[in-house]
Amino acid sequence: MFEVQEALDAQKEEFARREDAFRRREEGLRKKDLELQESLIKFNKFLQENESKRNRAIKRANDEKKQREAKEQEILRLKAQLEDNKNMSRELSNNVQKMMKYTRYLETVQEDVPEDYPEIADLLNRYKTLKDANEDLGRRQNKHDSENEGKRNEFANVTKVKQNTILNSNNEIASLQKKLEHAEQEVLVLQNDVDLTIQSTSGKTLDLGQILMAVENLLQRSTSGNHGKILKHGTDTEAKSGNTQKVPAQQASHGHGPGISELDKQGQKAIDDLGIIAAYMVDFKNICQDLENQVKTNRRAQQAAVATTAAMGTTTNAAPSD
Repeated sequence: MFEVQEALDAQKEEFARREDAFRRREEGLRKKDLELQESLIKFNKFLQENESKRNRAIKRANDEKKQREAKEQEILRLKAQLEDNKNMSRELSNNVQKMMKYTRYLETVQEDVPEDYPEIADLLNRYKTLKDANEDLGRRQNKHDSENEGKRNEFANVTKVKQNTILNSNNEIASLQKKLEHAEQEVLVLQNDVDLTIQSTSGKTLDLGQILMAVENLLQRSTSGNHGKILKHGTDTEAKSGNTQKVPAQQASHGHGPGISELDKQGQKAIDDLGIIAAYMVDFKNICQDLENQVKTNRRAQQAAVATTAAMGTTTNAAPSD
């Protein structure tokens, strides 16, 4: 146990020594780690600064390149503009040389009429006035030409419309003329129909007059002479006929008013007269029938009497023989 205890103590000391060594090593490693991290941070900061410097340098280089290109373009543009200005200057110089003759001409004119144009500016003002007047007259002429063209087109349109209207009116007149001719033909046809109707009416009126006269003659023959005395119901029939004549007249006066024609009155009277004639004919037929029956009765009586007489004569002749 003592040896074991010594061995354990020795191991504990060894473990303590190793633990202390490990602790010192760990602290050293921690310090190295911290130093390494600090150096790494410094290196990263150095790299970032270098990168930002490089980016700024690249950006400055690009900006300077763009500025250089812009300046080069500006130089080219200015050179072109300079060349254009030189050309314009040459053209202006040539124009000045060309216009010098007009200047000399204006000076000559001003020297010839100094009382009208004391200065060359007066000539230029006069020219400007005449130019403005000419332009105004040109504008007026264009305006009048356009108005004239518009009026001409309007006149052409109106003429076309009126021609169409005249054409339509002529067509309408022709159509109305055809209608008029057709109407005249219809009038002629209707006139012929009217003439035929008048002729037919005249014939019917003549026939009606003859019928009325025949009815009146029959009435006179029925009611006059011995016939009126022989017929049994003549007085009653005349009273009835009188009543039948009055009733239609009253109906005519109440129903149709005073506008009834004379022909209608005569027709109604003829109808009433025919009723009277029919009554007389019925009475006459009855009288004839009665007379015929009486004749037959008398004949049968005579035949019976003859037969009785004959029978009596036969009996008389037979008695002596018995």
